Amino acid sequence: MSPDQIMLTLIALMTSATEPAFDPLKKGGHDPRYPVTVEACPRPIGALEIEGKTVLCGRVSVPELHGSDTGETIPLAFAVLKSRSAAPAPDPVIYLHGGPGGYTVQDIPFNAKIFDFLRDRRDIVLFDQRGSGISDQTIACYNELAADFLQFAKVDDEKLFDAEGPLARCLTETVDAGTDLEPYNTTQSAKDVRAIMHALGYPEYNAFGISYGTKLGQELLRSAPEGLRALVIDSISRVDNPAYDTNGVPPDQALGWMVDYCMADKACAAAYPDLEETVHASGKRLTEDPKVMLSGEELGPGFISDLMDLSNSRAMPFTAYLPQVFTELADGKTATLEKLIKGGFNPPQSSDAILAAYGKDLDALDRTLAEVALKQAEAMRTDEANVAKLLTTLSRDLSASGPARTEALLDQALSDVATTMEADALLAFLHDYVLFIGQSPDRDRIAAFLDAHIPETEKPRIMGLLAAMTEEDIAAFYQRARVDSANLTAQSRVMFTLGIIACQEDYPFNSRDGYDAVAATYRFPELDAGVRDGTMILYDFCDLFEKHPRDGFHEPVVSDIPVLAMAGTKDTKTNPDAAEKVVRTLSNGQAVLFPEAGHAVIQFSKCAQDVALGFIEDPDAPVNVACVESLKPKFYVPPKPD
Repeated sequence: MSPDQIMLTLIALMTSATEPAFDPLKKGGHDPRYPVTVEACPRPIGALEIEGKTVLCGRVSVPELHGSDTGETIPLAFAVLKSRSAAPAPDPVIYLHGGPGGYTVQDIPFNAKIFDFLRDRRDIVLFDQRGSGISDQTIACYNELAADFLQFAKVDDEKLFDAEGPLARCLTETVDAGTDLEPYNTTQSAKDVRAIMHALGYPEYNAFGISYGTKLGQELLRSAPEGLRALVIDSISRVDNPAYDTNGVPPDQALGWMVDYCMADKACAAAYPDLEETVHASGKRLTEDPKVMLSGEELGPGFISDLMDLSNSRAMPFTAYLPQVFTELADGKTATLEKLIKGGFNPPQSSDAILAAYGKDLDALDRTLAEVALKQAEAMRTDEANVAKLLTTLSRDLSASGPARTEALLDQALSDVATTMEADALLAFLHDYVLFIGQSPDRDRIAAFLDAHIPETEKPRIMGLLAAMTEEDIAAFYQRARVDSANLTAQSRVMFTLGIIACQEDYPFNSRDGYDAVAATYRFPELDAGVRDGTMILYDFCDLFEKHPRDGFHEPVVSDIPVLAMAGTKDTKTNPDAAEKVVRTLSNGQAVLFPEAGHAVIQFSKCAQDVALGFIEDPDAPVNVACVESLKPKFYVPPKPD
């Protein structure tokens, strides 16, 4: 957050002008086939965002089944983040989120940060795919969600996927309500993307998919390519690869990359000459007694898979220490592992620690100058956090669109009351609050809710707030209930949508026999202990669904639209070799493998962001990958004892 950004945000907040480009969206959008309605953005929206000026949220109504004349529609939530440029490129970037079943609109600050590197030149469009996030109205199981709220909020994988568990009951409620689940698939979602961009006024655009979003991107190339200028696919799930049968392949490849990088490093190879056998010995040791202990907890046979997942999720030096970790694990020891997990090898952050680590050779004057500069940087970091809080409050009060302050005051009052409730009263309160997500805005219903749950001493004040609320505030209350529920139950709702989409279109392409066949080929068979059970739970859940495989969906996509395929060597969710394989049928495809990057490559290095940015600026030019070599891990070799 620069001083110029702060000043511009304050000036924009204190003026009444709104973003002219948003005016057509407030009037219904650019394409009458796909009507747009504007809604208040889910809070928070970010310190430098101003609703109606830098960001606008709403819904686009798309056909439930594209190409049919049934008239049934699905309202998809979107957010447009305007470019910071006074003369932005006309082709924005739309984010195709993962899952299936992920979400973007209910967490605008997080997603805006991911794509901030593209926003100097282009608008960013976020949307929740059909059935996902707050685009889930047509499949949300309101009664089950309210009746068993805690099971949805506090996920227990075994109970969640059980044939009598909450997701199975969700499925029953959704089907009994008359919802046709067959149109919830990747092909229909690809056509949704094209419809959204027409509705928002972007005839030409770029798409950026991550994880499942890469599968959606491939289908976009095949089924709805009109207007698509360029596509980035990051952490790739290939349409022609049985993703669930191969759940163990990404950690197997990631572990292989670690071993191979070490063997290619002279010092590492000398220190750990039998590293691959050491990994196997670690797996064997984890099956034996006495159990290997870590911070007082027993480690089981599945821990090697867990360890690779830890590596995948950390944008810090992690791979560098794994040879030593495996060497110790083979002997039942965990000293290096414990220090690694606790961040003991992380680069120093405080000014004193940085000076201690790097300032030893400075003379007195230079050391003083460095110390002052570091202290100033720490102070600026604190000031930035304080300014962010002030801007967020001011933005909420002065935004040109969105609910009035009264609805926010009511929400705060209800939150304060909820903290004083006994457990049973709080559960009853949450049960009835969750039910708002399945209803149309109604002031009387809110009044009945407040009357049933608010203590008598608080009723005059809280009922007074309700009386002061505008119709926009009432709608915002219902929207907040939907977002609150979505946030609290995000993981279970992701899994429900994943089941709806994946179980219908990816089976019998995936199967238990297929999983066994792939598992027999692992370079590191010890990984299977940590992968198999979780995968079999999904297969069991998919047994509950009708299957609707589509002819040709699992064939490789052929296209001449420019594509950048990005993969990371630490990725344990999608195959590190997928980038190279997916471009074989894409005549204008370019593949880049990023060392030390896990799932969602662009979150791991500026190198990855710069490569993606360069591609989107000029999709027909070869990307500059000179920075990739510097990402390779530099391995830790413990000093030899004296």
